[in-house]
Amino acid sequence: MNWYDKYLYNFTIAIKEFKFCSKKSKMMKLAYSSRNHAIEFNDVDKKDGYVCKVQLTDCKNGVILTASFISGIYAFNLFKEVWNYPSNEKKRAIKTYNRCINVIEDLKGDYEDEDMAGPTLQGLAREALRYVDIDRKKPTNNRSLEAAKYLDGEGDYANNLYGNRLPVTTININNSGVVNIDNK
Repeated sequence: MNWYDKYLYNFTIAIKEFKFCSKKSKMMKLAYSSRNHAIEFNDVDKKDGYVCKVQLTDCKNGVILTASFISGIYAFNLFKEVWNYPSNEKKRAIKTYNRCINVIEDLKGDYEDEDMAGPTLQGLAREALRYVDIDRKKPTNNRSLEAAKYLDGEGDYANNLYGNRLPVTTININNSGVVNIDNK
């Protein structure tokens, strides 16, 4: 007999009786209701896709609405917006939830129709969701960023990338069939 068998042989097991009651015990509710919606964005390069998750959660402290743009492969958070509502404004939160879904569905159509590059989705999402119930957005600790929420941004991703240096290509075709391409 080894030391472990001796230990088990000398070890006494105490048995305690548990009583189960048939009454339902009160459980603590963390969320009273929740709504989720996921929208998938397909990338042009087929190397990375993005998912937007819109979630509405009603809890005892109020109603929270989040819209998160997440990379499908690398799982990093591309962009996130948060709206906070008091408990008595649930209808307004549901209305904003439906509006967010409609805005993001329109953004998806524009993004996929124009074959945009993946990283441009962040700027497009920020501009699309900028004025959606702006007074209920979660405030930041930076005053300049808080003031910038009310300023107009640039919705065209090409101007964001190139600024005023956007390349212009002019194609001239003569009657003789000569093609001249000018890049400025």
